Amino acid sequence: MKTLQLQISDKTWHIHTGEQWIVTGPMNSGKSYLARKLANIFSDTIALVTFSDQTTSTGSSWVEARYHSSIEYDFRTVDELLTYEAIHCISPFEVRPPEKAERARFKKLHQWVVEALHLTPLLDSWSVRLSNGEQRRLLLARAILKQMPIMILDDPYAGLDETMRHLLTDILGTLVEQGKTLILTVRNEDEIPPFITHRLCLEDREIRTQGVYQPPKAPPKNPLIIKKNPPSLPTPCVLKVNDLSLDIGTRTLFNGLSLEVHQGEHWLISGPNGAGKTTLFSLIACDNPFAYACDIEYFGKRLGANVPLWSIRSRISCVSPEAQALTDGSQTVEAAIYSALYSADGERLAPTPKQRKHARKLLTALGLHE
Repeated sequence: MKTLQLQISDKTWHIHTGEQWIVTGPMNSGKSYLARKLANIFSDTIALVTFSDQTTSTGSSWVEARYHSSIEYDFRTVDELLTYEAIHCISPFEVRPPEKAERARFKKLHQWVVEALHLTPLLDSWSVRLSNGEQRRLLLARAILKQMPIMILDDPYAGLDETMRHLLTDILGTLVEQGKTLILTVRNEDEIPPFITHRLCLEDREIRTQGVYQPPKAPPKNPLIIKKNPPSLPTPCVLKVNDLSLDIGTRTLFNGLSLEVHQGEHWLISGPNGAGKTTLFSLIACDNPFAYACDIEYFGKRLGANVPLWSIRSRISCVSPEAQALTDGSQTVEAAIYSALYSADGERLAPTPKQRKHARKLLTALGLHE
């Protein structure tokens, strides 16, 4: 691999063979922007793995299809997305040489990737039915199978449970041993893997520092303390799930799940990738049509003819990877904030002067006022 150079403002970033880079910086410092720019310039050398747009692994709208998948006809399974033809974008009508040696190497690598990323149980699953963590493993598998000398992973640890975080680190370590050059962007210091040799620090899309990475002498302490916070007095029930049982394809996600959430309580839903966290979240947020068939009470009412969808959704705010993937990039930040305003009838509402003032305070507090 030749040395890569990327000009960033008045400084040049040099990437040499055998170096393993970590890219860090505060929010909006340009980490994802830099990853995409580098991959676009050196597209014949670099495989980019970015999870901000998970529709890249499917031929149709991933979010729309996740809970309506039976109405589509062009879905591919995990196995179909990992074939030699799919990875190299080969048309079935294309006439090509046998490529016996290339296919033999691909078959051997394919077997290792599927086993290493624990994808064997998912091979027959439609990609649109995978959880966020499973989608990430699929996208990583596709990038590895492209066999590029350099791989860029943009925020690879986000959304992974503890087991998968360790698994990903082990797999990336194996790729380093095989001679790959890796470039990772991360948000937190504790996400920096042990094989990193160099570090690039960004600020306002400019290079602040670059050079040899010096790992900390001791892991950073986590000052976060989580305490149970029950309401001081009995409060109304805002969400009640009664004996929830749900199968997705051949997988049983819930079997008799019940829970009751009261005003003032703060809940954490945890579990390994694929356990059903996102599906449960979609049911609670009324984003899943199965919500009509399940015994779920929202603010003491069930969805139905007398309780329209938006009378519930207008009282629930959500943040999710799906919402992020579908955000309209052509609108302003301010317009994106006001897009959350809906009436109980599903009509878009114009912000009031009070809401505009509140939005500006939020933007300032979050460092987005500019």
